Amino acid sequence: MLCLASGSYAQDSTVFYKTSLALSGATDQTPFWVRANQNGNIPQEGNFAFANLGIYKKYDSNHSERLQWSAGAEVVASYSTQTNLFLSNLYVTSKIGILEVLAGQKNAVTGLTDTTLTSGSLSVSGNSRPFPRLQLAVPDYYQLPFTKSFVSFKLSYSDGFIGPSEINYGIARQVPRTYFHQKTFYLKFGDAASRLHVYAGFNHQAMWGGEAEITPLYNLAPLKAYWHTITGKTFHFKKIGNHFGTVDIAGEWKGRNWSYFIYRQNIYETGSLFRIINYQDGLNGLRIRRNKPPDKSYKHFVFNSFLLEVLGTNNQINRSPFEDQSVYENGNYYNSYIYRRGWSYKGKGIGTPLIPEAGTTNKELPENDSEFTNNNHLWAFHSGFTASWQRTSLCFKGTYSRNNGSLLSDFDSTRQQISLILSAEKKLKILKGSSIYSSISCDIGELYPDSYGLLIGFRKAGFLN
Repeated sequence: MLCLASGSYAQDSTVFYKTSLALSGATDQTPFWVRANQNGNIPQEGNFAFANLGIYKKYDSNHSERLQWSAGAEVVASYSTQTNLFLSNLYVTSKIGILEVLAGQKNAVTGLTDTTLTSGSLSVSGNSRPFPRLQLAVPDYYQLPFTKSFVSFKLSYSDGFIGPSEINYGIARQVPRTYFHQKTFYLKFGDAASRLHVYAGFNHQAMWGGEAEITPLYNLAPLKAYWHTITGKTFHFKKIGNHFGTVDIAGEWKGRNWSYFIYRQNIYETGSLFRIINYQDGLNGLRIRRNKPPDKSYKHFVFNSFLLEVLGTNNQINRSPFEDQSVYENGNYYNSYIYRRGWSYKGKGIGTPLIPEAGTTNKELPENDSEFTNNNHLWAFHSGFTASWQRTSLCFKGTYSRNNGSLLSDFDSTRQQISLILSAEKKLKILKGSSIYSSISCDIGELYPDSYGLLIGFRKAGFLN
């Protein structure tokens, strides 16, 4: 549930389980780094009990050339001011060769970034619950033979269902069906023996649906609306749907003892920024990671990885407005002039959690009913590390941000915020595959209510056959 959560499944079995129990107490709402990037599983209320149980079947790596299948199901339960019970993961996949087909809802992160300590990928970060989708993908980098394995690629194409949506603009006030389209394509340069690898690619996401109800005058059939959505073509001088994506570039150098990974995610968005890249806004990151973790018997303190990220979204200005219309000169990231839900699912942001849902910020800050977030103009500085000491895994995350509101909810002054978490996990000698873990966390500043929290829990994982 925290950045310490990890598992190693190197046995011959392909079916495994994982389960955890946790209790949390906080002086106000749940501190930011306890609930952020947790796939929508953690309640916002500071005092809660949590439990989950997942059963998964993975591919058999010994027979990768065959037609194989994998599947997963995970139930999550929590109790705070109310009881929540839902299926987080529920999916089945089939794979032959390099191609994979997925049906169902499965946790996902999109974009070039560190996946353990990051503040969150900009497009899809794993902050919200996964939604049901169909996906065709080459999930792992495939080496192109005609480049002597120097160039490899991976890609995906998916369509999902995210339910009904309230409408800000149009005749209808609500539409019963809203969809989420996504495509990704990434290249990797460097073969297995190379110390340097360079990555480049893009992802494109679009929320769409209900066009016939919103603007019936245009008589836009769903199939035609889908075509305009996936291609980005305009219809009557407008984009269909709410688009968001990033163009990413990264490089990784593998030294003798440490690896160095640097990355950049550039934002593009509907209307104001769809045709160009706004280079002043984006996520920058540097991760340093030990190539080989210390021996399990090593008891002294040792660092395993470091991370530094900087996120800037203050600009949101297009110097060449779409179709030369000044209305598109200003962006409003993660909000939508069509869908009141903005870039969210089940009330949680799909993108970086540093752009928060309005209901989590201090009550005295301005909000607008047509916006999902009231704070998307910010600078954020994020850091973290993992370490080991006395056979205990440690993890730290800390974020300092300067927040200025949104297009329709401008703050009267810059609001500063600090969010911290320190976690520890120790494996138990009894009950093979089990561990206890704990974290202390806090939010201090002017964006969120000041809150201090303590969480303790028990985790167990293992194979079923």
